[in-house]
Amino acid sequence: MSKILLVEDNPDAVKRIIRYINKIFAELDVVSFPEAGEALQYAKANDVSLFILDIQLEDYKGTSLAKQLRELPEYKYTPIIFETALAGEELSAYRDVKCYSFLVKPFDEEEFAAAFRDALGLSKQMNQQAKTIQIEQKQFILEYAAQDIAYIEAFGKKLVIHTISRLSGIKEDTISGYTLSGLLALLDDPAFVQCHKSYVVNKSHIEKIDKSGRKICLKGFTDTIPIGNKYQAELWG
Repeated sequence: MSKILLVEDNPDAVKRIIRYINKIFAELDVVSFPEAGEALQYAKANDVSLFILDIQLEDYKGTSLAKQLRELPEYKYTPIIFETALAGEELSAYRDVKCYSFLVKPFDEEEFAAAFRDALGLSKQMNQQAKTIQIEQKQFILEYAAQDIAYIEAFGKKLVIHTISRLSGIKEDTISGYTLSGLLALLDDPAFVQCHKSYVVNKSHIEKIDKSGRKICLKGFTDTIPIGNKYQAELWG
């Protein structure tokens, strides 16, 4: 579930904004703080998809909070929406912090919804593009970009991760201590589905599906992936 961090010290404004968000996507997890310091600590301990920051806060400015967030690698490009009654802060926010959008109080529901939908859409796109997983192997940690994984193959108690990078001459990795279901949970991405008891495939790399032959052809790969009877629904319903 995506987390939205709202930093606003006006209780009525908090209630109104949460109401607006719930009308757009009720399943989103909205967390609010009245102070920048508390919000910063929360952001460091949690994965936030989008920030909504009031510029005038109880302890220090929302623009200062945004600068602190931008110094954290995980939030270097995370969308930030500023809200304030001081329209003169707009140019400074855009120049110094690279905020995504700017709402001048009082703003109505339509204005908020337009900015919020755009920013949330960008956040989802960025997360999908940048998502990586880390796999521990003895004294090493292997990191993969989810988009680079074409399919995963099980051999007994070992797994082989086949990546698009392999097409450029980089050898695939054999890992131990993980199951296909465990890697699926780690990936947590609807693009990855189990198509056979021994295979997980990234649907975004499928070139074609041979239903009669029960096999999958992947872009750039000569090997085909089998489809198990119990897994057909995952591919074509």
